[in-house]
Amino acid sequence: MIEKERIEQIKTTVDIKALIESKGIRLKKNGKGYFGLCPFHHDKNPSLSVTPSKNEWHCFGCDKGGDVIRFVELFDQVDFKEAVNRLSMYDAQAELSVNNCQLPVKNKKQNRPNTKNKTTGLTAKLIKLFNRVIEFYHTAFTEDTRAKEYLNKRGITDNAVFTDYKTGFANGTLLNVLPNDGEIKKELKEIGILNSRGKEHFYSCVTFPIYDLDGNPSGIYGRRINDKAGSAPHLYLMGERHGVFNWQAVKSHKEIILAESIIDALTLINNKIKNVIPCYGVNGLIDDHLNLFKQYQTETIYICLDADESGTKAAKEISKTLQTQGIQTFTVNLPDTQDINDFFLLTANPTDRFKELLNQANPGAYPAVKEENKERVIKTEYGFIMTAGDRRYEVRGLIKRDTKLKATVKGIKQEKSKKRMHVDTIDFYSARSRTCLIKGLCDLFGKDKNTITGDVEKLLEHAEKHLQPEENKETKKEMTGQERNRALKFLKNPKMFDEILEDFETIGYTGEEMNKLLCYIAAISRKMEFPLSVMIQSRSAAGKSYLQDTVLSLVPDDDYTKYTRLTDQALFYTEKDSLKHKILAIEELDGMNGAIYSIRSIQSSKEISIAYTGKDAATGEQRTMENKVEGPLMVFITTTQVDIDGETASRFMFISIDESEDMTKKVLAKQRQSQTMEGMLNKLKSDEIIKKHQNANNLLKPLYMFNPYAELLTFTCKSLRARRDHTKYLNLILAVAYLFQCQRKIHTMEFNGRTIEYINVTLLDIEKANTIANYVLGRSLDELPPPSRALLKLIQEMVKDFCKKRKTASEEYHFTRRDIREFSGWSDFQIKTHIKQLEELEYIYAVVGKKGKEYVYELLVTDKADEDKPFLVGLTDIKQLKEKAKKARIKDNQEG
Repeated sequence: MIEKERIEQIKTTVDIKALIESKGIRLKKNGKGYFGLCPFHHDKNPSLSVTPSKNEWHCFGCDKGGDVIRFVELFDQVDFKEAVNRLSMYDAQAELSVNNCQLPVKNKKQNRPNTKNKTTGLTAKLIKLFNRVIEFYHTAFTEDTRAKEYLNKRGITDNAVFTDYKTGFANGTLLNVLPNDGEIKKELKEIGILNSRGKEHFYSCVTFPIYDLDGNPSGIYGRRINDKAGSAPHLYLMGERHGVFNWQAVKSHKEIILAESIIDALTLINNKIKNVIPCYGVNGLIDDHLNLFKQYQTETIYICLDADESGTKAAKEISKTLQTQGIQTFTVNLPDTQDINDFFLLTANPTDRFKELLNQANPGAYPAVKEENKERVIKTEYGFIMTAGDRRYEVRGLIKRDTKLKATVKGIKQEKSKKRMHVDTIDFYSARSRTCLIKGLCDLFGKDKNTITGDVEKLLEHAEKHLQPEENKETKKEMTGQERNRALKFLKNPKMFDEILEDFETIGYTGEEMNKLLCYIAAISRKMEFPLSVMIQSRSAAGKSYLQDTVLSLVPDDDYTKYTRLTDQALFYTEKDSLKHKILAIEELDGMNGAIYSIRSIQSSKEISIAYTGKDAATGEQRTMENKVEGPLMVFITTTQVDIDGETASRFMFISIDESEDMTKKVLAKQRQSQTMEGMLNKLKSDEIIKKHQNANNLLKPLYMFNPYAELLTFTCKSLRARRDHTKYLNLILAVAYLFQCQRKIHTMEFNGRTIEYINVTLLDIEKANTIANYVLGRSLDELPPPSRALLKLIQEMVKDFCKKRKTASEEYHFTRRDIREFSGWSDFQIKTHIKQLEELEYIYAVVGKKGKEYVYELLVTDKADEDKPFLVGLTDIKQLKEKAKKARIKDNQEG
């Protein structure tokens, strides 16, 4: 249940006007209120009324209305609880979000005292701002890979470590999201994030926040990812240093390893040695360290500083200081000149060797793992089972996504006559989630926290290993020499198009030569910078899905994704590279709903992104997150719709299935043939053919294509649609050249220090593309979709037959949809769908159509519409193009 006070506070605190405007809706002043376009229906005239005095809204068009919570429910399409949670995350006294996602709130008096933190001297307001900077840097770390690559090179690779310790990157983007007023910048200077000149203090550093014992930020350590002459590689906030990095280690460990730097400490943590706390350099043992050790009664400290002169000297001084506090100390000796990070990078089996060094410093302190506690793992269908002594763990439902590793863990303790258990679903990469699990398991098994923590760390390791084979499935199986030769032979066949069409026939798809070639080329174009996208537009049962499925079968399984239905925001939450250079196949346009917007965006921008409210994996708090999905991709859709909106249509090449009686005869004959001996043999050949094409797909490598004839080409200018279809035509030529790359000479050129491979388009490529373009693009320039034109042709035939028999003029013959059904054999739904277009474009005229009466039509266009004859798209004849090329002195390179 949500507290009533909390709900009322949200309703009165969050500014309704600011909320609505933050969603991109413009509001204009009107008396005491504001008006704007309603986002919940197609609103041409502003009907959304906003009343700030009541903090309410209402639409006079769709009659929706309510408070701020109701608006978020409808706009974000979430339930009441989630709407309250999203609005709760915004503090009523703050208007800044360094993630550039702000929600201003209604002004109210400050009631909370502006007290300062005893440790850092920062006010509550500055501490809150400090936290937001840390979040911003952490978000930048997840999006800009440079800092992560730097740490990976230093052997720190565990994503859970980056999440738990809020690892960040100051990549220079913070200043871009700050408001123009100077107040925030002044406060950031006070903290030390900005220097006196207003520049980022930690610019180009990977950052690690340091917290005090109350969990408030008290400092940041920054390590430059590029060491430049004259620049300090290690940075802290100006002034005294406060706080202890990884101070939580003393809560569960009486023995602590004291490292020289945060990087050294993270190196140990990355290798599952968690009882480590860093100094801040050789002279960086501060009072906060000593107070921490005293408060939690630390018993033993292993001092492990750099193996150099200053490190050796500092270790002796630190040992004396700690011993005066009653703490037993041991000095760990690393190989000469090495620090902990060097040791783990340069040593084989570094974790075991490091424990040997600890054992040398204090013999017997780190013996080999007792056999009774050694874990044993058995894989199961649902996950794995791990036993350690009398402790049994069952792990199932493992899912790994980005920075999350989720699973259901069942701890089982067998007692004399009964079995006790503890079950929890956790994220292994979340420190908070692991802590909750450890607490429950300690209660179950009656063991100390250190023992159970070790078990959970082993469970994490085995969970990662268990998922590894799943990830390896994505690696493509090496093709044999025979398979490679067969695929290369296909790619080097000058009559490749003929072979493609023969293979389609063999695997069971007959006819539709131009459609098959276009779909095949478009599928290949997914590997290019500007892929082609195809929409198959025909009536039900015509064979749209069969053509789509046949083409997809020739593509490697990992290179396409097919959906029957997509929700509005489904694509925004896929993996970042899941669609890049892939095929996104949709079985029916009707199943896409609002997802068509995201598809259009990724086709145009080659990227889509969404900002959403999510729970922080480490803190559990709500914060703004972002997910990006990259393109380019090839989109492959089938549809029965007649009227496709212009924004969508402009991004596709349209084809239609031949619905003639002759084509139906061919299809039926092919179906009968499949039952014969020849059909059975074709089925046996199909697997080899499909494998050949999939291997050929994998052999095609990324290349640049240049068309030396581009400026000599022509295209019709008579239709406005030519502006979009002309680009498709040019990209079709490039796609043909790309498919024939093994028959073209590959050139190289140097650009900005890198070698670029490219091929030149040839006249043969243009000739092949022209054959397809004249058929496909010619139809797309027709104002009628192919099914509507087919219906018009049937109506004209019907009218001609009737008028010939009755010896009457066509304008005197009025007909109904029933007449058309009986003549054509089409269903009433199909006729109603397409006859509407014929009416709108004035090919037929509705003579009667009042409510309660049948619709009666008159044919206005009596000339026979020959749908078999393509519309001319004004392409340059290949012979003329050769002559133009000679005059322009363009050499046709067709070397193989």
